[in-house]
Amino acid sequence: MPGPVIVDFYFSPASPYAYLAGTQMMKLQVETGCRVDWYPVSARMLIKAAGYDLEQASPHSGQFRPDYRRQDLERFARLYNVPFRHYADVLMPNPPRLALACVAARRFDAGQVFARALMKAIFVDGASPADDALCLRIANDTAGIEPHLFGPMMEEAETERLQAEYVANAVKAGCFGVPSFVVAGREMVYGNDRLALLRQAVLEAKQAG
Repeated sequence: MPGPVIVDFYFSPASPYAYLAGTQMMKLQVETGCRVDWYPVSARMLIKAAGYDLEQASPHSGQFRPDYRRQDLERFARLYNVPFRHYADVLMPNPPRLALACVAARRFDAGQVFARALMKAIFVDGASPADDALCLRIANDTAGIEPHLFGPMMEEAETERLQAEYVANAVKAGCFGVPSFVVAGREMVYGNDRLALLRQAVLEAKQAG
C-alpha cells in the first residue's frame, strides 16, 4: 500500500502569506490524506538564490501597494476564518534569523509546533520585537526546549548549513518565493492564493500512486 503524498512546504516565518497558508495545512492533510513537511527558509535568501532581485521590482506594481496588501491579507484571513492583525508595528530586526530559529526547532523535532507559535506571535499577537528573546521564549513555552539548549543550537554551523540546504532544495524544485509547495517531489505550486491548485495537485499525485 503506497504511503501518503508528501508536500514540502517552504515558508518564511516573517511572511504573512506563509502564516495564512500555514493555517490551512492541517485541513489539507485531513481532506487529502497527504503529509505536509514544513521547511523554513529566508524569503530573501530564496528569492536571491532563484536569480531574482527584489530591489529591481517596480515600487508601483499594484500587488506591492501597502493598502492593497493589507486588504488582501485581511480578505484571506476572513476567507479562512483565522485571526490576523496587521504587523506594521512588529519590529523584525533580522527576518533570516527567525527562519534560522525554525531550523533549530526542526533539529529538536519541534519544527512545526515552533513555527506555528512564532507566526501566531507575530501575525496574531503582535509580539515585538520578533527577535532571539522571543524565539527562546516560544521554544521553551511550546516545545519545552530550554533556552540553554535552544540558543546554542541556533549558533551551530550545522543549523546554518541546513538553512542553506533548504534554500538550495527549494530552488532546485523550482521555487522562487514563499509560500511554496512541492508535491511528491515533482510539482511546485506557489502562493497562498493557489491552495486550490495545491489540493488538486495532491489529489492527482494520490491517484497516480
